[in-house]
Amino acid sequence: HMARFTALGEMASTLAHEINQPLTAITNYLKGSRRLLEKSTEEHAPMLREAVEKAAEQALRAGDVIRHLRDFVARGESERQVERLPAIIEEASSLALVGAREIDVRVSYKLDPAAELVLTDRIQIQQVLLNLMRNAIEAMQGVPRRELQIITVARDDGMAEVSLIDTGTGLAPDVSAQLFQPFVTTKKQGMGVGLSICRTIVESHGGHIWAEAMP
Repeated sequence: HMARFTALGEMASTLAHEINQPLTAITNYLKGSRRLLEKSTEEHAPMLREAVEKAAEQALRAGDVIRHLRDFVARGESERQVERLPAIIEEASSLALVGAREIDVRVSYKLDPAAELVLTDRIQIQQVLLNLMRNAIEAMQGVPRRELQIITVARDDGMAEVSLIDTGTGLAPDVSAQLFQPFVTTKKQGMGVGLSICRTIVESHGGHIWAEAMP
């Protein structure tokens, strides 16, 4: 299934190179700002210093994610180890759900204790969840009731199943059938590669990804 991503692999390598340069510059500027703040006697300096440190951490994290996904898309490489699924979900949520409360999105979790530990590539699965959560929030922008439920279940076959249920308007049957194919998108400015990469990541873990309408 990696054959359909040959062109994407080349694009990913180019993008990784182009994006890592400004990320490195951002990190260096933030380090310089932190040094200046360490000398500051202004009362808000400690708070600003903490914010700058967190921003630098996220810039470094972004670089790691880009390199990690580039290696996967280009060469199918992954780094799997035993991870805590709730922690992966929590980290993805903290990034995807920034500002969700301001637009009245209610988020709830129902996590199965039996699905606590999984053998997975943490960054890859985190990016899948991040993508799905953001899509769910976008799908609910035009509806009055905005609720996102994240559920995990330990299956009998030893796999963990993660469900994201939103109250969006739903998908047309023709779109739903090919949603995870490359270059299929419902967004005006979307490229249609996010969900297809999600599919490849999930399938490389021996899993399946699908969308279905709620009754």
